Amino acid sequence: MQSNQQTNQLSRFPDFFVVGAPRCGTTSFCRYLARNPQICFSQPKETYFFSRLDNDLSENELRRNYLDSYFPHYTADCRAVGEGTVTYLYQPETIKRIQYFNPSARFIVLVRDPLAMLPSYHQRLRYLLQEEESDFEKAWALQLTRARGENVPKLCLDARLLAYSEIAKFGAQVQQLYAIAGRERTHVIVFDDLVTDPLDVYRRALEFLHVDYDGQTRFERKYQSRMYRYRWLQQLLYLPVMRHGKVIDTLQRCLSNYNQDGSRRRNPVSRLAGWNTITESPAPLSPRMTAIVRETLQADVQLLSSLIDRDLSSWLARKRDHATYHLLPHWNSPTFDPTKAGYQHSKSLIPKSG
Repeated sequence: MQSNQQTNQLSRFPDFFVVGAPRCGTTSFCRYLARNPQICFSQPKETYFFSRLDNDLSENELRRNYLDSYFPHYTADCRAVGEGTVTYLYQPETIKRIQYFNPSARFIVLVRDPLAMLPSYHQRLRYLLQEEESDFEKAWALQLTRARGENVPKLCLDARLLAYSEIAKFGAQVQQLYAIAGRERTHVIVFDDLVTDPLDVYRRALEFLHVDYDGQTRFERKYQSRMYRYRWLQQLLYLPVMRHGKVIDTLQRCLSNYNQDGSRRRNPVSRLAGWNTITESPAPLSPRMTAIVRETLQADVQLLSSLIDRDLSSWLARKRDHATYHLLPHWNSPTFDPTKAGYQHSKSLIPKSG
């Protein structure tokens, strides 16, 4: 492997990484960053490259297998280069690999109320055919047996995806990232803020990345919660392949082309996948399940609160993510402009917690 000094001279090596967490708005946020003309963002958003490394690389291998593959659109005008693989948050060895190549790399983490994130994450796993238990309470109860390799769905390629209580421990994960990368090179975004004030969140992130604001005001939501019409068709469209803990839809990736802003161009496979996909909100947690999640994750939320110096006690007091449910109609609107006066009134839609 080449020395840090040699490797860091590669012009396209990322300055920053959006490392998590799942179902916390990372896809939307990465799309906002990709539209900034001073940022070169990977295509696709998630590369999983550093998760897959199991041996040293030469400079030529790094250039060919990573930079040329995921950053072919790089130009000399770019002031920052980044990618957005959410599984890096759970893999400390991956963060250390990135630091070997770029000791100055910065990391962005998005976090969300577990009471809202967990049902959304569970439904996403069902959509990707990694989870077959439709009742989240039953899926939660299966965690211990699945950790032993029992009752794991046949199509699930890694039982670690089903460890819901561990996936949602954002406090422990941020603490680990601080210890490896340093607090000064880690930027934590709370999902509630991304929904209620995306312009401010975006501008603060640009300051963290030392990139100029580009005047962007339209912040649409990339993905709503989805489910398939027909399971058999979903199995044909989403070939289940695992790369170090992350399911990838290989058929669509192989056939995808990308627009300049990082969005995918439509092809016959993606059109069929779109037809087989319906918008479906995850079922809210039952009062009993809410109490179980609260008891399990209360200490971790308190840890996260202390780490980012912010009171998050209202998270586990809610039975649903009020900001998401009430403000998404504004966030999804094609004409949503947070600089307009109407946006100021939208903040009043957030109910008091409790």
